[in-house]
Amino acid sequence: MGGVGVLLALASGSPSAWAFAPGLLLIGLGLGLSLTPSVNVVQSSFPDEQQGEISGLSRSVSNLGSSLGTAVAGTILVAGLTAHAYGAAMITLAVLGLVGLATAVFLPRGLVSNTTPSLSHEPK
Repeated sequence: MGGVGVLLALASGSPSAWAFAPGLLLIGLGLGLSLTPSVNVVQSSFPDEQQGEISGLSRSVSNLGSSLGTAVAGTILVAGLTAHAYGAAMITLAVLGLVGLATAVFLPRGLVSNTTPSLSHEPK
């Protein structure tokens, strides 16, 4: 969200390519530093037998979110409803990101697995 704020603040005053660079850098760093750990947390919550399904579902949801975000931002930009369509698109994406974050707070904290391995070294 900070990257979107920097992007809007710098790009609104000067529409040169260099004005976009700091905000886009912060957005890219934020995504890069948060996506891999979040995928690891999700996938480590499931047993080994389900890793294929969880990996596929995780990628599908990620692709769906990216596609919907691009569609929403693109629609706002193309519609050009305001003189500041780019700012409106970025603010909309930031709000949707905050809604996603708020939704994630309500997700279950952990799963109980029936396939939890035994920690003892006794023969079975």
